Amino acid sequence: MKTIINLILGLGTAIILSSLIVLGIKAFHAEPVSPEYDNFSVKAMPSMYVACEKTDVKCTAEQVKYYEEQRIYQEKFDKENKIYQDKMKVYNRDVFIIANIVGILVFVAGFLILFNTAIVSQSVPVGIMISGLYGIIYGYARGWNSTNDQLKFFIGLVIAVLVIGGSMWLMQRFYKKNN
Repeated sequence: MKTIINLILGLGTAIILSSLIVLGIKAFHAEPVSPEYDNFSVKAMPSMYVACEKTDVKCTAEQVKYYEEQRIYQEKFDKENKIYQDKMKVYNRDVFIIANIVGILVFVAGFLILFNTAIVSQSVPVGIMISGLYGIIYGYARGWNSTNDQLKFFIGLVIAVLVIGGSMWLMQRFYKKNN
């Protein structure tokens, strides 16, 4: 029964803290809003101008006018969309950096708490560590195409040292405790 309760507490901690990491980023660093195409489109072409006779000059002129307005509005939308894409690239890079920093801090906090708890109550610190790893994975997933490879490598190296080094240290600690 204690094992099931510990598992539930650990998973609950991981889910809640992981959600807080994502919500915190969204709350304090708002995502850019994409332009809506409806804001740029013109009204539909009147049905009397859809199929013009070749000799109907007025109808042909209305069609040309309509298509020119559509082209202008499409260019405006494309320009706004390009600005949005540029902002999203910067935003995703920022999320990569923020999520990784927070994830590393949360992971380390979970590790430190784990060292100061009894064996029977280690599910919550492990849940905290899982949340830190989730923050790191979220940052990588969100910012992969917006971050240069050198930064991804550096952050990955720090994470590898923390996870592998911390795991080795933790295993040695428990090995010494059991002997």
